Amino acid sequence: MTYTNIHRFLLRTIASAGVITKEDAEKIVRNHADDQDISIPALVEKINEELRPIKQQIKITNDELSAEEVLVFMSLGFDDATKSQNLFPAADLEYFRILIEQIVTTENRQISGIHALNLVGNMKSTYTKTSAQKMLDTWCRMKYLDKEDTNYVLGVRTIHEFEGYLRENMADSIEECCLCKQIVLRGYNCIGCGNAVHTRCINKYTERVKKWPCCKIEFSADHLDRVYSQRLTQSQSNTVQDEINTDSSHENSEEMTQEISTQEIIPEMSQRGTRKRKRTDQ
Repeated sequence: MTYTNIHRFLLRTIASAGVITKEDAEKIVRNHADDQDISIPALVEKINEELRPIKQQIKITNDELSAEEVLVFMSLGFDDATKSQNLFPAADLEYFRILIEQIVTTENRQISGIHALNLVGNMKSTYTKTSAQKMLDTWCRMKYLDKEDTNYVLGVRTIHEFEGYLRENMADSIEECCLCKQIVLRGYNCIGCGNAVHTRCINKYTERVKKWPCCKIEFSADHLDRVYSQRLTQSQSNTVQDEINTDSSHENSEEMTQEISTQEIIPEMSQRGTRKRKRTDQ
């Protein structure tokens, strides 16, 4: 297949958006292919041949949250958790690393907006919550993050672009789907053996066999409802705890501010007291 303007336009669209659905990709091709019958996998294969020398790739996969088939633009030529994030300053990259590690190591694989902003306190770099919110919004637009209500989860782009980093650095927190063998962050765990499985994988599998694929115990949709309810309760509990921690932090900050203000109002008294204590010690 010759590399044509259809390939170029599709590449520009995916690179600009970060992630598009396969359905949208098919619409783009139909609008520019002049009634030619061209498959998306064939187009992606040809585009990837052109991208390989510059260590970039388009991957056809499934979004854990929406279960849609999507095309993901990935940069593969950078170390550790930088990847295509090399567009950002070092402080942004530090925050990104802390953020994804916190999400992956949290039991329900999501953190509240309050928690995400409070992570700036774990950084070595000087970083404000305003800067953090700006980058959270940017990474959501780039599909590195997704939002569920007020909570942040890893986007499909991060899961696949940083798969090697996640497996190498957070192996104890990473689970693999017992069916497709890809990383599971937002799926389910079997109520019998605890093995992980993607939502779309278990749904597709149980259309044919009403058993869990890992240990073959009887499957019921009620099992998924029960697990989802537990996850929702945990998420709500985490959000409440984050709000409590934030309120406590504000109270401590106000107390400190009041103390500083008092010292500024009566500096001479404070200095005199210090000098008097020194004479007593002698």
